[in-house]
Amino acid sequence: MTLRTPVDLQWDTLGPEDLDRIIDLHARAIRGMGPDQVRPEHPEFFAGLLDGAGLIIGARGPAGDLVAYGVLQDGPDPGTRPDLWLGWPADARIQKLAGSSVAEAYRGRRLQCELIRRRVGLADPDAYLYATAAPSNPASWRSLLREGFEIRRLRRVYQDSLRYILARRTRMVAPSPTPMAEDAARPLDALPLDEQDRLLSQGWRGRLVAPAVCVLVPPEEVGT
Repeated sequence: MTLRTPVDLQWDTLGPEDLDRIIDLHARAIRGMGPDQVRPEHPEFFAGLLDGAGLIIGARGPAGDLVAYGVLQDGPDPGTRPDLWLGWPADARIQKLAGSSVAEAYRGRRLQCELIRRRVGLADPDAYLYATAAPSNPASWRSLLREGFEIRRLRRVYQDSLRYILARRTRMVAPSPTPMAEDAARPLDALPLDEQDRLLSQGWRGRLVAPAVCVLVPPEEVGT
């Protein structure tokens, strides 16, 4: 049975009065997960976003409780420089999908994808968007790939934690997954991380080519 995004949710942009709810949901969502899977955020991070450093969208359940949130941050995160790593223009407008959480009772309903779609829709139309995701957290990076992001680099960030750097343009139409056609493409799951790093540094990109299949596409196929 295919699970669908709940229709009984109220979506809005969160404000300072929601800070404690955001912090509580974040803490519950990452319980039992280490820094190799997810980045713990401090209350000051969320407070700054609610004070103008970006925005946080949220979904409330029938009882008004916060069941999901997603962060859209203005500018690159300290310690991550996609503008340098990916060769973006010096004057690029950069925004980051800087984390999201979903309450346990609402998982498995593609809310992560919905949070990505909504944040992309709220981003500056000309923005260069990026996000980070741990290789050991496939639920996160596969959701981003479904919404048009590509894996562009593998880097150690956030106090030496390994992360994929994923990127897309706001105006780009998210492609539908298509059957693998490129003979030169390499299945991502079959490659050790050091080989992934080598290929990504040469211009290969990670894409979703079927609902559950991610491949690295060589530079000559990137524009197709």
